[in-house]
Amino acid sequence: MSNHRLIWQIFPSQLCITCAALLAFTWYGASAVHSFYLGKITTGLEERAHLISIPTRDFLDRQDMVGLQDFCQQAGKDSHTRITIIAPDGTVLADSDEDPRRMENHKDRPEIIAALSGTAISSLRFSHTLQKNLAYLAIPLYHLPTSSAPDTMAIIRTAVTITSLEAALSDLYRKILWGCLLVALFAAFIAWIIARRISQPLEQMRHRATLFAAGDFSERIPKQGAAELLNLAQALNEMADQLDERFQTIVNQRNQLRTVFASMVEGVLTVDREERILDINEAGCRLLNLQPEQIKGKSILLTVRNTHLQNFVRHTLASPVSIEGDFSSRMGEDGREKFFFAHGARLHNNQGQVTGALIVINDITRLRRLESVRQDFVANVSHELKTPITSIKGFAETLLDGALDEKDNARAFVEIIHKQAERLHAIIEDLLALSRIEQDTRHQEIRLQLLPVQETLTTAVQSCLLKLQQQQEERIIALGCDPSFTAAINPPLLEQAVLNLLDNALKYSPKGSPVAVSCTTDHDEFLIQIQDQGIGIAEADINRIFERFYRVDKAHSAKIGGTGLGLAIVKHIIAAHHGRITVKSSPGTGSIFTIHLPARR
Repeated sequence: MSNHRLIWQIFPSQLCITCAALLAFTWYGASAVHSFYLGKITTGLEERAHLISIPTRDFLDRQDMVGLQDFCQQAGKDSHTRITIIAPDGTVLADSDEDPRRMENHKDRPEIIAALSGTAISSLRFSHTLQKNLAYLAIPLYHLPTSSAPDTMAIIRTAVTITSLEAALSDLYRKILWGCLLVALFAAFIAWIIARRISQPLEQMRHRATLFAAGDFSERIPKQGAAELLNLAQALNEMADQLDERFQTIVNQRNQLRTVFASMVEGVLTVDREERILDINEAGCRLLNLQPEQIKGKSILLTVRNTHLQNFVRHTLASPVSIEGDFSSRMGEDGREKFFFAHGARLHNNQGQVTGALIVINDITRLRRLESVRQDFVANVSHELKTPITSIKGFAETLLDGALDEKDNARAFVEIIHKQAERLHAIIEDLLALSRIEQDTRHQEIRLQLLPVQETLTTAVQSCLLKLQQQQEERIIALGCDPSFTAAINPPLLEQAVLNLLDNALKYSPKGSPVAVSCTTDHDEFLIQIQDQGIGIAEADINRIFERFYRVDKAHSAKIGGTGLGLAIVKHIIAAHHGRITVKSSPGTGSIFTIHLPARR
């Protein structure tokens, strides 16, 4: 099928039709003119032959051939016609232009044959006698009727040269040809304009339709041309409006989906039926430690080094319903074990065929760790509460069994019960204090004021020294803090935090060893450091010492007492100040606890 432009399909056909019509008209006109002139010549020749028929009969009746010859010459000269008198046997009797005696027999000439049969026809041919193209016509000359059957006495042939006719016809043909060429050029011009008027609107429609297909709906097709083209342009413009509206809807929905996809904290992964990765969001790359530009289009078996996730994807593609499962991985940059919960469902096309799977991955590491902390807390608080309660119950039963009568033992038992009750009271007080700090922090009820820090630190050090004096123990606590240092603090809470740190530093340090409290600034942070020369903390325990009831050395902790909640309270107090606490320690070298507070807030 031809795929040329429309103008080159319309214009040549119109031009060919026009040229064919002109050629037919030219041929018909030329034929008509030729027939017209030939008819006039034939009529003239016949009339001339009839005009000389009577004199010719007279000369033949008298057998005056000389007079007949002279008559033919004179008549031929006067009428510019060649006149030939021929006997029925073809012998030339007289001729106006030639000596009849030298002329050949004319019986085989077409016009002679026709005349002998009683018919007058014209004949055009070249005359070898005159060396010219002539038009001939012959009529029979009959004897006067003496019977019912006429007797041919001779043939009168008239002829005229057609050179002038041919010249006139040639000139006429030339004029007709030039006229036809001019008409053809004009018709071609008109056909070109008509073809352009038809094809140009269609070309504009094609151009706009190409832009529509490329998603450019900024312009519309101009309405011009015939009614059919106007209707087509209107239909295309309406289609463009609908496509533009739907396209914008699709783009908006896609952008919304991409925004949701990118902002989800859950990792989202899509794969095809061959387990090749189609797409993954930023959260998925972060959770699985992957680079999106390096994994798209590749098999999950090659990109994700986790057999649990690989099996989960395989089971999702095979399952007709959504499935769930969890797995762990060490694919993070820190190499620590992480826990994930995955939800998988198959993807289908419009025909209901499975095209792939969608996997949603949640990081539940924090939940697992919180669950572990909760379990440890329940176990520790149960143990911490059970120990004094068991002791109180045991000594109370002993007293009830008769030990009340033994004054010395009874007093010792009562003192133990009192001590365990004090320990139980301290644990409950610390738990209540910790809960109150957490609740106030959550509801933002802890007020912070921009105050000098030295006064709060001095109060904490004095309280600690007073407690040491009551225990009749002498220790050195050195305080170094610039009075101009200020920070956003809650003095009672910060004092409690520092007091807890000092208490731990004194408990876990040899008797007589000093404890230092200092203040410094580092960029936009205010630092409070408590340094001791105690037994130190192993690196494996540093990350857990701020957990509730966690003890590094349970035997030593039981010996020196304490609730196991001091450092947990410190951590929550510092968090309420929008700060953090760090520890630098190693066994046998002491510890440095550093409180980081914002210098200005």
